[in-house]
Amino acid sequence: MAKPLYLYHASPEANLKIIEPRRKTAPEGFNMGPVIFATDSFPFATQFLVDHDDSWANGGAFGDTFFFVIGDKKRFLKNDNGGTIYVVPSETFEPFNKREWCGKEKVKPVSRMSFSSGLNAMIITGVQVYFVKPQIYRQIQNSEDHGVSILNNLKSENEKWGLEVKVLELYKSSKKVV
Repeated sequence: MAKPLYLYHASPEANLKIIEPRRKTAPEGFNMGPVIFATDSFPFATQFLVDHDDSWANGGAFGDTFFFVIGDKKRFLKNDNGGTIYVVPSETFEPFNKREWCGKEKVKPVSRMSFSSGLNAMIITGVQVYFVKPQIYRQIQNSEDHGVSILNNLKSENEKWGLEVKVLELYKSSKKVV
């Protein structure tokens, strides 16, 4: 994976002058210590504007189609106070997975874009967003096809809003990125 010159780091915090590594941001089982996560995909970054954890909200991509599933709508909307996507130099970052990079050094953003709503940011950048009941959320998380068959039978918020709808497809070489 070629390293881009800049990456995107999302945060619910609006006025960060320096972004510092944190342990809290790491996925379960992550043992690299405190890090900063960033991505080269702006739509993917929007998925991290609202504080959440994988027990009730999670996203990823199938191929080039991004999606985000929310199993607790009330909690998500309560936490959705917007946020900021920071553009950061990539020099100190290393690849973590297909779409994410991580760095162990603090970094100074070169620019930023603020949003009043994480939900709106996801939808306007084409992320397919789904509000589901908690039991459906668990089924999606535990399904063999990573939720594709369930999600494609649901109406996304994008479709409800009359915006671009993308079909989620599980490609042979792709996998859900979390």
